[in-house]
Order: sequence, then structure tokens, then C-alpha cells
Amino acid sequence: MEKETGIRVQRLSKDTRIPTKGSKLAVGHDLHSSEDINILANNRVLVKIALAIEVPEGTYGRIAPESGLATKGISVDAGVIDADYRGEVKILLVNYNSMDYEVRKGDCIAYLIVEWLDDQDLMEVEELDMTERAEKGFGSSGLGVELKEVQPTICFLQADGNH
Repeated sequence: MEKETGIRVQRLSKDTRIPTKGSKLAVGHDLHSSEDINILANNRVLVKIALAIEVPEGTYGRIAPESGLATKGISVDAGVIDADYRGEVKILLVNYNSMDYEVRKGDCIAYLIVEWLDDQDLMEVEELDMTERAEKGFGSSGLGVELKEVQPTICFLQADGNH
């Protein structure tokens, strides 16, 4: 019997929600919390989704921030599912707020985006090919971001006897 191709998902709890897309053309699948958990202010926590996910060889699963939560200061800090990983997937959520945030069981907390990868070997070279952009970094692509080196200013205040 030949193995079916596609993204394989295993429930690790009988009431776990299987990831779904929010619309026909959505890029990612919604991932839902399988627990109630509090994220303390300015802190991070691993949130269980009670799923093991098998992505096809030649791809990887990227765990991306859920846009609604991101507008509330809650974001994903890291997340890659390698094609050979078979354990439970957990979501590292970060609370950038000064107040605690409560995640409820069933809340959509992140997206799973499966991407093709280019896994060519790295090769060390003496120098790289030149391009028009060369070493221009942050702000060089016309985004209006300009980073300037700032020299620290030191001020000395001296109180005189009159004040």
C-alpha cells in the first residue's frame, strides 16, 4: 500500500482541533491551543496544540504569528517543523504587553505555513559575486528606513550655589 502524499496530522488528544484554512486561498492553516494558559506580561510560554505534524520531504512547516493576536501584542517567537520531526508541535508565544494575556483552549494562536526548501550544501568561498546592492543593508531597498550611527552625547551638569 502506497503512502498518501500531503501534510499528515496526528491528534494527540481526542478533542484536538485539526488545522483548517480560514478561506479557500488562505496561505496558512489555523493552529489552535489545546489548553487554557496564562502568558505573563513581557514573558513567553510554550502552548500545546496536541498535534504531531508530518510535512512532506523537501518542505518544512513554518509556524507564523496569528495576525489577530499580533495586533494585541502577542506573537510567535520561533517555529520550524522539519520533515523528519515526529513529536508534538508546541507554539512559543510571546506577550509583549505590560498586562497578562489569557489563552483559552480552542483559540487560534498561530498559522502553519508549509514551504518548499532549497537545501543545497553551503560552500565557503574567498569572496562573493558582486551585485548592484552589494553591502547595502537596512533601508537600502527604498523602504524609507534609515539607520544612522549615533555618537553618544555626554552632558555634565553642575549646580551652582544660586539654584
